[in-house]
Amino acid sequence: MRELAAGSIRLADPGLPASVPDAAAVVGPATVSSGTGVTRFVAAVLVLTACLGTARYALVTARHEPHDTLVWRYVALSTTVGAVFAGLLLVETVTPTVGTVVVAFRLLAQLFFVAFLALSLRELYYAQPATSTESDRISLSTARRIETGFMLLALVQFPVVVWVGPTAVAQVILALAAGAFTVYGASFGQAIRARRLTRGTVLDATVTYTIAVLLCVGALSVAEGAVLAPIPQAAVSGAVNVLLVMVGTFLISLIIRLKRSADASGGATP
Repeated sequence: MRELAAGSIRLADPGLPASVPDAAAVVGPATVSSGTGVTRFVAAVLVLTACLGTARYALVTARHEPHDTLVWRYVALSTTVGAVFAGLLLVETVTPTVGTVVVAFRLLAQLFFVAFLALSLRELYYAQPATSTESDRISLSTARRIETGFMLLALVQFPVVVWVGPTAVAQVILALAAGAFTVYGASFGQAIRARRLTRGTVLDATVTYTIAVLLCVGALSVAEGAVLAPIPQAAVSGAVNVLLVMVGTFLISLIIRLKRSADASGGATP
């Protein structure tokens, strides 16, 4: 009996090492995927809430500020588009088998989120008087024509993405367009900061946080467009989640500053 029991143990031992890795292989990827999905969900909810709050207080500020009203309306428009982007991202996260139409709309909203943030900085730049070193800057009408051309190209790409699906080429094009708008808007933001005309005002805080959000959303688009690069998908997903949380955090900081300005102006209802 002892020999039989020992033989049973010896027969059972070789099977144990084979079964343990199999269990780990099944549980490991599922756990990582689930954790990434939960993080993406929480980050998208944060961005959605922050965008809606920013849009509300930007409209409140536009009502109480007699100057630069169009700037605040651009901020409200961009964060409203950002809320659409975050809402569609939530749908994608909750429903992994979502159709290409939803993905295409999300990519388009993501691009226009970047574009309208850049346009708000451009609008503020041209609303301020030019300095002696900026006498050769292009006119506002010329800048608007260039921007319209870029956005028309984005709209032309949209039905193509719906028809053929969000292919690698479409994501790369989106990343390039978002990167171009990011650089475009950030250059205006840096020029505004260099003038020091808005130092210490609510506009100064708005410019600071708008640049930060613009850089984060632009980097997010570029990261998603790196599908042709030999980068692990887990690393890309982690970077996207971090950037989404940063977008929400910067927008919440902007909401706090806009709310203080609205309270000081004597109202908080648009």
